[in-house]
Amino acid sequence: MPNFAIRIDAPAEMVFDEISHVERHPSWANHTAHMEMEQTAGDSPGTASHYVSHGVFLKKPISADIEITKFEPPRVFSLKATQHQEGKEDTWVEHTFTVSPGSDGTTLTKHMTGEPSVKGAILGVIAYPAIRSDAMASLKNLKAMLETKAGAGGTV
Repeated sequence: MPNFAIRIDAPAEMVFDEISHVERHPSWANHTAHMEMEQTAGDSPGTASHYVSHGVFLKKPISADIEITKFEPPRVFSLKATQHQEGKEDTWVEHTFTVSPGSDGTTLTKHMTGEPSVKGAILGVIAYPAIRSDAMASLKNLKAMLETKAGAGGTV
């Protein structure tokens, strides 16, 4: 599945802090997703935390059970979302975020891995434009939010 990257003019630690607080994802998610997030286990970021999300993708309601699969501050964070949509078989997608500091800001790369199957591969190819649009809208929202806070000297 695809990789998406964006450069953010904010410290790597600030970027990692925001992406690892999954309960805050709705604040920068693609606004057309109408995402809601509830933390169902754990009390801080880390592999003990679990979440349930509700939203919209391709104009259809979707929910997901989310578990944290990798938590390596301040560089790597992964979550696995088991997605539920009426009339469809459950599928899973793992989102791995890699935070790379540089002299001109921080590069955030999002890599998506899906359930291996022929059907999944075909759907991935068909849905790629929507997946790319959704991912980049979210990353651009995150960039704008973090750059505003970093410029104001604030914390997320």
